[in-house]
Amino acid sequence: MKTDPFLKIKICFITGSLSAGKTGVGDYTLLLAEACRGKGMTCHTLGLHDPQVEGRVEDGHSLCLSPDLPWKERLHAAKEWLDLLNPDWISLQFVPYAFHSRGLFRNFLNTFPQLLQNRKLHIMFHEIWIGEFPGSPWVQKAVGFLQKRYIAKLLETTKPRFVNHSCAGSQVRLQGAGIDSSHLPIFGNVPPVEKANPREFLELMSHAGLTLSLDERSEWWFVGFFGSIHDDWQVEPSLAPILEAADQLGKKIAVLSLGRLGKTVRKWEEIRKYQENKVKWVEIGELDPEDMSLCLHGLDYGLTSTPWDLVGKSGAIAAMVEHGTPVLVSVEGGTKDAPLVIGEPYRQLIHRADKGLRDALVSGLPKASPRESLSAVADLFVEQLNENEKEVA
Repeated sequence: MKTDPFLKIKICFITGSLSAGKTGVGDYTLLLAEACRGKGMTCHTLGLHDPQVEGRVEDGHSLCLSPDLPWKERLHAAKEWLDLLNPDWISLQFVPYAFHSRGLFRNFLNTFPQLLQNRKLHIMFHEIWIGEFPGSPWVQKAVGFLQKRYIAKLLETTKPRFVNHSCAGSQVRLQGAGIDSSHLPIFGNVPPVEKANPREFLELMSHAGLTLSLDERSEWWFVGFFGSIHDDWQVEPSLAPILEAADQLGKKIAVLSLGRLGKTVRKWEEIRKYQENKVKWVEIGELDPEDMSLCLHGLDYGLTSTPWDLVGKSGAIAAMVEHGTPVLVSVEGGTKDAPLVIGEPYRQLIHRADKGLRDALVSGLPKASPRESLSAVADLFVEQLNENEKEVA
């Protein structure tokens, strides 16, 4: 069997923090690198601005550098490490706030191009600039103005071979700024268990204070959030059509909070007072991946505070749809006429929580078979690298 010469290519993924479980982009980077490694590529990861480490931490395939180190020192350490590895490609997993607490990444902008040294570059824009949504405060507009200039300078200086985005908000704004980019989906970080036992899900519910028998399960709709809940999510317009449909079908409603609420715990405490006589509010919290997968399997419908135009960048939504769960989106977002941007197999599972939702729920929004997307995303990324290799050859 012939070995694909492309798989001999070496790549280094660079982002801010690589500490597991601390940032969504860091986890995405580690998982994508591992998936590409599993396909035969040589992959390393570099965290240029990792607040979770002290000084310099090198571990196997990774190097993490603390923001306590001056940028000049980080540049020297990263350059020396990259020169030893000599990767063919650099993949920058970019978020403005990964390199500066206020998103003003000028020091990174001055440092990063010096790491390339004629290496081929890919950039994944997980986030771009802020302040272009209707009603944005002037502070956000001012910061966004600088971020947009910095991003333009980054692209002008580094000349990436290709650029990716994850959501409609970025797609529309990058296109408006004359920046060519293509979609690379986000994947979830909770692998679906092979066989989800409904009894195990009900046991988890019982531990959280809602005890049901297997026979009673069909009398309930379990809807839920995975992760944080943004302040602009409105409980009344989001849940009212679900309650109306449930009343018509004789269903009871339980709303679950899965995963880490973080600073949005106050929002959860606020919304759980809604219709307490009709809704059972259940805070599950953090679980190990297998139990979390059981809960995601157990959901009838997913709730999200992510706006329609940012659906594609949400790891929480990715995790829900990978478990076959329909997700109800009630926040419109700030991108006019935004298309739905998400991995193709999951488009059928994203629904607007609009006037037609009640009737759709009564008719039934079917679940899909669980389908993990990490391997497929890695294949697509490898394909895009391969196409750009051929263009240069």
